[in-house]
Parts: sequence; structure tokens; C-alpha cells
Amino acid sequence: MRHALGLLVMLGICSVAIGQVQRPVVAIKNCTQGECHAKERSYKFLHGPTALGACDVCHTPVDEQKHTFSLKQKDKALCDFCHVEKMAAAKVVHKPVAEGQCLSCHNPHGSAVKAMLRQENMSKLCGECHQDVTKQRKHVHGPVAAGSCAACHNGHRSDYPKLLVGQGRDLCLSCHDQMRGQLAAVKFLHKPMEGDCLQCHEAHASNEIMQLKQGPLALCSSCHEDVKKLATSATYKHSPVTQDQACIACHTPHGGDMAKLMKSEPVKACLACHEKPVTAPDKRVVAAVAEIANKQFSLHGPIREGNCSGCHTVHGGEVSRLLTKPYPETFYESFDVEKYALCFTCHDKQLVQMEKTSGLTNFRNGEQNLHYLHVNKSDRGRSCRACHSTHASALPLHMRESVLYGKWELPINFRQTKSGGSCVPGCHQEYQYDRANPVARPTTQPSVEAKKP
Repeated sequence: MRHALGLLVMLGICSVAIGQVQRPVVAIKNCTQGECHAKERSYKFLHGPTALGACDVCHTPVDEQKHTFSLKQKDKALCDFCHVEKMAAAKVVHKPVAEGQCLSCHNPHGSAVKAMLRQENMSKLCGECHQDVTKQRKHVHGPVAAGSCAACHNGHRSDYPKLLVGQGRDLCLSCHDQMRGQLAAVKFLHKPMEGDCLQCHEAHASNEIMQLKQGPLALCSSCHEDVKKLATSATYKHSPVTQDQACIACHTPHGGDMAKLMKSEPVKACLACHEKPVTAPDKRVVAAVAEIANKQFSLHGPIREGNCSGCHTVHGGEVSRLLTKPYPETFYESFDVEKYALCFTCHDKQLVQMEKTSGLTNFRNGEQNLHYLHVNKSDRGRSCRACHSTHASALPLHMRESVLYGKWELPINFRQTKSGGSCVPGCHQEYQYDRANPVARPTTQPSVEAKKP
């Protein structure tokens, strides 16, 4: 008896006296008028028949004197009688729908939210059956955070798995419209973008930024294992590759107009960090190279071409300073071809092997090869860095204005002429050279060659 009373009250039907509770006899068609079932019209959103006071759309009287009624159809057939579109065939049907449990999600008379839902939002309603999809993770997908499960899932039926309203990246791009436009316009598309976004992203929530399935290094290296191996096992490691944003600090994960999916030109990408001095993990300070962005400077060939990887292994390597091949770090260096392997990747090694030449270099006094004179020594040979800036210089031929010698900035004072030049460094008196008219080396003043620091 108590169960029957509860059902009648839930359905908004007046009844006759039950126990000590007195119910009036039906006297009007609209049960929600007067003081009978007015509560059923108090919701913000009303079911159509309730809003019209058409209780007889769903209910039919059994005995008006006894105030008893029955439903016109049984279970979900009653709902389907009007909601014909919900009966459409689909590959996947939500279990409550298949079992006819419409009232487990919907109030038949009205609700504080649209679609007559029994909870204040879809998230709470779905959560009654489905566990918390966020799992308390930090970064939550926007629709999930807003409790809008219906942004991705159909509550009744769908042709796609998990009741999704679309499939693969088409579903994601239905909201991420700006991304759709970018992907259609870029020159280079990251291969995973041809498939499902869920290869890299979580649909609901993640502890990683942008709902990534793993941290950037782990995620990218799940495909790019060779890069991970190099980055983590190299003798000289490039810390940005393995820390913080890792790969996506320099590469765009979806697609772009730069080769190798670079976010910007390599020089600009490197300057994002190296525009200022950088303290390496071993406390060594890496000097700033802001000058490489100055197009008015004399730029070293690879820099001029916008390619730092011409000399550096950007992910990690076996040579100090992440160089691709050896290059002396010191001012003085005994000559050996292998010590200058990096330079001889582009430059002819005969440049410093031939004592006399008429064409290998413009740095000559007549036919005397002044590169050979300075570099090719068994002891205290000047390395290239003694005179040339490795990256860029305000002077022609990448010449330095000064070079660090111990703690002293030793001046070079280089001057170029049409067929030669001169220098007055802190290590000797002025020497001139001329390719057409050789200049005799002065002998009146002794050399004041600087001592090795």
C-alpha cells in the first residue's frame, strides 16, 4: 500500500483517503490547479504535458471517485509514444535506455535543468553510475570540468563506441575548430594527427599539461626511441630536451610550416634560451649568443643559413659544447687535424697545412699562408677562436674585437684593406699583410708575445 502511494505521488496523481491521509475526489481535468499537485508545475523546466496541464496525455482514470489512475502505456513505451526520435536504430544503446529506465535519469514532470534531468548537471547524473572519470587528476578537460558529458557523449544511443557523438579526431575538432584550420594550412603534419587524438591525449583528465597521457619526454619517446636514447645516454646532455616541456619546447606536436616540426626557425628556437647566459647543471656558464640574430653582423655560414645543428647536436652528443665534432676550447693548441674536425667539415684542411699558397686563403702575405703560420705549430699554436668569433661578429670575416685570455679581454684591433689588412693585438706589435705586395715583417721591435695563461 505504501509503495502504491509513493508511485501515485511521484506521478502527480490525487488519491482517495489512505490510512489517515485525506485526498479529494477529481473534479477538474488539470490536476496541477488549486492546491492539489501544484508542486509539479514549480520547476524551471517543465515537461510539455505538465506545462499544458494535460495530465491525461500520460495518465488515464481508473475510478475518479476513488481517485485512482493508471499509466496509458507501460514502462518506456509511454515515453516512446511521443519521443519517437529516441527509438531510432543505433549500434550502441545506453543500458538504462535499453532497459526502459527513462525515469532513472529524467523526472517525468519537470526539473531545475534542461531535459528534465534529476541532477543539476550531467556530470552528477552520470556519476551516479559511472565512477569519477577525472580520478582526481590535476588537468581536467573543459567539458568534463563544466559537467557537460553531452558535449562528447549521447545519453541515449549512438553509432560510435562509448556513445560518442563523433569519432576520432573529427569529434575533437568539432570543438577545436581553430586547430582544424591550422592543420589544413600547415606544410608539415605530425603523423599521429592523421589518426585519433587519444594517441597522445586523455579524454577526461590527466596530471600532465594539455591532458597528455604522459610527460612530453616519455610521450614523444614512445615513438622516437632513438632520440630518447641519445638524449638520456649522451656524455654531454642538453638539459632542455629532458626537462620541463622537453620536446615541445622546440617542436610543435601537431603540425607547422617548419621542417622537423620546429616551432620557429632553429636560430630563434635556440635564442629562446641562449639570448642570455645560461647556467648548466654542472654550474658551468654558457655564454649568450644574442649576436646571431643581428643580420648586420658577419655571420658564420651555418648561422647565416639559420641552422645551429650544422655544428651542434641539439639533443645530446659525445663532444663538449654539444658539438658534432671536436673543436679546441683553448686559446693555444698544438696542431692536429682531428682537433679541428668540426672546422674541416666545411673548410679545406689544406688551409692550415700548406705553408705557401696563392689561393687557399686571403689571409696571406704574398704567398705566405698566415693561417699556417698561426695555427700549424707543435706548441702554442693559435686556435681558430683566438681571432674569429665562432658565431657572429660586427667585423668582417667573423673577426673578434677582443678575445678572453685568462681573465683579460685581449684586443685584436683588426683592420681590413682592399688586398690585405693589419692587426695590433695585445700579444705583438702591429703586423700588416698584403696579398699583392708582401709586407716585410718588422725586425726593429722585439715580439712581446703574451705568456700562456
